[in-house]
Amino acid sequence: MSPGRRPPPRQRRKPGAREIALQVLLAVETRSAYSDRVLETKLREAALSPKDAALVTSLVQGSIRYKALLDHHLEHLTRGGWERLPGPIRAALRLGAYQVLVLTRIPASAAVHESVELAKRYGHPGTAGLANAVLRRLAAGERAPLPDRDSDPAGYLAVVHSHPRWLVSRWLDRYGVDEAEQLLAADNEEPSVSVRANAHRIRAAELAKLLEAEGIASRPGPNGGPVLVLEGGFVASRSPLFRDGLLSLQDEAEASVPALLDIKAGDRVLDLCAAPGGKASQMAERVAPGGRLTAVEIQPGRARALRENLVHRLRLPGIDVVLADGRAVPFAQPFDGVLLDAPCTGLGVLRRRADARWRKEESDIARMAALQSTLLDRAGGLTRPGGVLVYSVCSLEPEETDRVVASFLERTPAFRMEDARPYLPSGFASHEPVLRATPHRHGTDGVFAARLRRR
Repeated sequence: MSPGRRPPPRQRRKPGAREIALQVLLAVETRSAYSDRVLETKLREAALSPKDAALVTSLVQGSIRYKALLDHHLEHLTRGGWERLPGPIRAALRLGAYQVLVLTRIPASAAVHESVELAKRYGHPGTAGLANAVLRRLAAGERAPLPDRDSDPAGYLAVVHSHPRWLVSRWLDRYGVDEAEQLLAADNEEPSVSVRANAHRIRAAELAKLLEAEGIASRPGPNGGPVLVLEGGFVASRSPLFRDGLLSLQDEAEASVPALLDIKAGDRVLDLCAAPGGKASQMAERVAPGGRLTAVEIQPGRARALRENLVHRLRLPGIDVVLADGRAVPFAQPFDGVLLDAPCTGLGVLRRRADARWRKEESDIARMAALQSTLLDRAGGLTRPGGVLVYSVCSLEPEETDRVVASFLERTPAFRMEDARPYLPSGFASHEPVLRATPHRHGTDGVFAARLRRR
């Protein structure tokens, strides 16, 4: 090198898939960050191949989803020192344990080696040695004793299926051991990706052909709902069909809720808690031409995203996005149809939101039920005589579903509940006059909806 010339700058090392996964897990544990948001940001910054991006997603979601199972064994193998370990080392051990115990398609030797390398990079020789010893013992088949299934079914299921014990106990009381275990197992399955055609612009059959041209096979929703279930990898942000507004990502059970309103072209309808907008888009499609959808959202950022999605991406007509609190919206005229897709605990969508099960507490149920009742009272006041009000939540808990509706009908004699079954896809019809979809029975999100008519 000639005198006076500066040495070339050292290139910054790019983290691999497992290191990115560790960084996401660390953000979730130390900053209470939401895994899906951190994951999306990290993947966008890293610009990984589709294969590596899929691996990161699987490692992050699986390590969080199975945290109780992983920690049960790791706490045993670290001989009581688990909680004293630094956060990055716990994250590295969880990644390794998840690959050994659950994601068995990856050779155990590779899982151990990669996790030990992470422990070296984020710790010191002592913690790396510990990680090596613990994961090798795990790979050799050493396990912690499980709670006894017969004498402590809640403890056993909470560990094996990795759910909070309080929630397992609730589901055991309601469903019994066998069905509760089916529901817990379904929560740990990878949810399918389903999309719904923008009916204002394209039919489902045409969309299926265009998806096939993009290399994505599809099949109709298994319950008869208005969606296509996609096979193989589908990344919405990379799809021209999504960017052009020809489709929306939507669960089959969620997509079956707006039909309960039975609205038609020219109607005035209200979505009282509208973001992110899947159901709002369906309602806007149904009232066109000549009708109007008013979509209410309380958070400014979500309201902006809602407008962007409905008006600009999907290009739907007749939409008013209103930034307001649904408990005190300033509307003078009632609506032909009102949808209250109420805020809830989200205990019906735990398979889709990896870290949600660890953020919820049993006290959240009563808190959300009180909010739902207040919103339902306001929604009832905004429904015209003869109009229809639909109440829905993505929860399975009685306090947020049947009891909210029963309490509303008791204090609001102007409304009666009508049979929802004539408006439901065949796979969701049951002996009950409501929509009650569950992950283990229908392969969908857990969704409840009731149809209420104002006299």
